[in-house]
Amino acid sequence: LTTKSAAYYGQIDKAVARADHIIVPSEHTRHDLIAQLGAPADKVSVIYEAANPLFAPLPVAETRRAVAAKYGLPETYFLTVGTIEPRKNIIGLLQGFACLRDKFGLNTPVGVVIAGSKGWLYEETLEAVRNLNLGNNTFFVGRVSDSDLHRLYVGAHAYIHVAHYEGFGLPPLEAMACGTPTIVSNVSSLPEVVGDAALLVNPHDSEEIAVAMHRLLTDAA
Repeated sequence: LTTKSAAYYGQIDKAVARADHIIVPSEHTRHDLIAQLGAPADKVSVIYEAANPLFAPLPVAETRRAVAAKYGLPETYFLTVGTIEPRKNIIGLLQGFACLRDKFGLNTPVGVVIAGSKGWLYEETLEAVRNLNLGNNTFFVGRVSDSDLHRLYVGAHAYIHVAHYEGFGLPPLEAMACGTPTIVSNVSSLPEVVGDAALLVNPHDSEEIAVAMHRLLTDAA
């Protein structure tokens, strides 16, 4: 830990000790808080987050054409949302997409759309795009408005979120609220968030990610 991060976690320890009660967004986070910071179990309660009511189905074909035209996207794309940083495992997503291309082939133009601001070590993600020769398939749209994010969710062929860790993971819930097929990591709170309504993958296994992406490209049901 750096001096700054050590001080940050020290403040968390003090806050946990002083709090009369603690609210967390998932059972997984509750377990982490109890196991790692020693919070008494009866002091921690789970209150799940919910998607903004804005995120709801729209006419798919019309929305897809409009958002593709605005951002210069192919009409078939996988969407991921979040700050570009190592925890979000966007490099793992790109490796899975490269495996999809190499193992199964792509009969039509397919893109990976990344909506989110640049975080720490974001340069590694840009380097991965170059090293995997995905420059023509990867679209960084930055942080977008809620209304544009809504349309990006609806227009996506599928949403994919293969983060290494999430305390809750709101974007997969938002995507599902829009009626968009969803793939998430099988770790941390994400299986808890999606229940049986998404495909689960090992975030460290690019072939498993590729197989899930291929399934959603080829299995309309």
